[in-house]
Amino acid sequence: MKPSEIIQKIIRHDQSNAEKTAALRPGQIVSGKVAKLFPNQTAEVQIGSHKVIAQLETPLSADNRYWFRVETGEGLLRLRVMESVNGQSKGAPAESLLSQLGMKLSRENKMLIQYFLKEQLPITGETLRMASEWIYESKSAAEGLRTVKEMILRQLPFSKDVYSALFSVLNGDSLSSIMGELQDELKRADLSSNGQKIYSLLGNMTKTSRDKLGQQAVVRLFSEWLNAKDQAGSLSAFQLLKAVGMFPAEADEGAAIKKLIGDGVQNIPIIQTLNDLLKTSESGNRQQFILNLAKLNGVIVQSSKSSGQAQALQNLLNDFRNGSISFPAEKNILNTVFKSVLSLIINDDIEHLLDGDKFRLAAVQAGKLLGGEKPFAAAALSPQEITMLEEIKNSLRPESHFPYDQRNIHSELKRIITALGFSHEHDVLKLLKQHDDGAVKNLDTLKQLLMGFLTEEPAHAAKDAAERLLHKITGFQALSQESGPLQHFIFQLPVSLWGKISDMTMQWSGRRTEGGNIDPNHCRVIFYLDLEHLNETIIDLQVQNRIISISVINGHSEIKDLTAPFAAELKANLLKLNYKMSSVSFQKPEPEGDSLLARETMTSIVQANQFSGVDIRI
Repeated sequence: MKPSEIIQKIIRHDQSNAEKTAALRPGQIVSGKVAKLFPNQTAEVQIGSHKVIAQLETPLSADNRYWFRVETGEGLLRLRVMESVNGQSKGAPAESLLSQLGMKLSRENKMLIQYFLKEQLPITGETLRMASEWIYESKSAAEGLRTVKEMILRQLPFSKDVYSALFSVLNGDSLSSIMGELQDELKRADLSSNGQKIYSLLGNMTKTSRDKLGQQAVVRLFSEWLNAKDQAGSLSAFQLLKAVGMFPAEADEGAAIKKLIGDGVQNIPIIQTLNDLLKTSESGNRQQFILNLAKLNGVIVQSSKSSGQAQALQNLLNDFRNGSISFPAEKNILNTVFKSVLSLIINDDIEHLLDGDKFRLAAVQAGKLLGGEKPFAAAALSPQEITMLEEIKNSLRPESHFPYDQRNIHSELKRIITALGFSHEHDVLKLLKQHDDGAVKNLDTLKQLLMGFLTEEPAHAAKDAAERLLHKITGFQALSQESGPLQHFIFQLPVSLWGKISDMTMQWSGRRTEGGNIDPNHCRVIFYLDLEHLNETIIDLQVQNRIISISVINGHSEIKDLTAPFAAELKANLLKLNYKMSSVSFQKPEPEGDSLLARETMTSIVQANQFSGVDIRI
């Protein structure tokens, strides 16, 4: 199922309501039928599903259909007839109008005119020309036409940027998939400061909770191995690093250390010096070895990383110089030196020491091991290794196991919304009106970084992915708008579940308070999430006078029984927030279709409270 389907389902109901408030503006061309004639050249004209009283510029016949151009004027709507369309053959109205507008009689333009007529959309020559160009460049004409219709009904600025943004939301890939695509392209590129920030931000947003936990666990294991107070603890950590695939199963400490140093970024002074020291130790050149050991000691002293390691190295250097330690040195002595120095790098510069791909794979395996997903691998561990793994899991779980719980889901969702840049323009306006440190901090968002990145003329593939991601964010902003006294917010967020990244789509609708916020006493929240085990799940939450009714749509046969134990707790927690839960109902998808969204009843489920005003604003 395409993620864009949920967006189309959620906003489908808005189109019929938007038609009611679509404005007729001077210069627009409409097809209308004269229903009734009145004195003083006024008439009732049927335009689509609407009837309006208009001032006619010339006498017309009742029950005939005409092309009208909307004219400027005061009071009544003024319509100037262009040409009668009665009695012409099928397709002729489109050809007639194209001819009058001076446009080519191409197949694409005829299709465009016919679509506008069918959907009863107001037409201008400029609108048709621009829409024709955009649709010609689109991968799908049908999707392009739907996007143009949405722009007109929502009265959005008729520009290529807005079209591209809305097209991306209605028809494009999911937010997380585009983020992953851009991340892959940036990984292969020589990045600017903007590019590096984007890569880092995307990396954080597209990591699963399991991978984040596994990554921290691998770093902790390295720290335990290199800094262990006793040999037994160091050995257990090393064996666990091999168990998650960081080192080959047959590798000993010496081979692992050599691999770490060899794979490190060689322009980092400490790593380069360690590499030189390793080579001179293997070559048997005592004088060069002592020089490199002195150089290593100098690098550590200069970096001020640890006075303890520097003093230990100085003592070791003196022992080699005066012959207290013979050369070549015993293996365990060198391993101790290398481990001591490497421990300085692990916490601060781990990306400069570990192979990126291998580290990511090891993090996945470590996460699975901590989550109990690899029982056979866990069974092969020694009691000491199991104990260390449990200690690491217990120390990391409160922070990393699953960050989206009832204690911080509000702040976490708010952080993601801000980080993506959904409130970028609001923060810029706030900053222009008055200096605000919070607003300045919020400006460093993904949207802002993408705009800066695109001005740097990046490689074509990276530019394409960055543009689509920027369009996706902007498109959701365009869909979030006011409708009379109501506000609607719709957005999609990448949510880190335990073993996957899922795109959560949410729509918030409600009356606007004096402060410009959605009234928490009367509102509606609809969200869609593809869960790991329950799969597609839609929640419809309605609030009236702080009384909440919840509808859950899910295909799992035991969903009601699985959630029953949590109903009382949910009700109690809502009461603490001064909300009363009236009901929780469950619905299953109908058999036809391969997803919940194939149901036509979805249109009734996602109905948001709409403001109904006059049919046409003149």
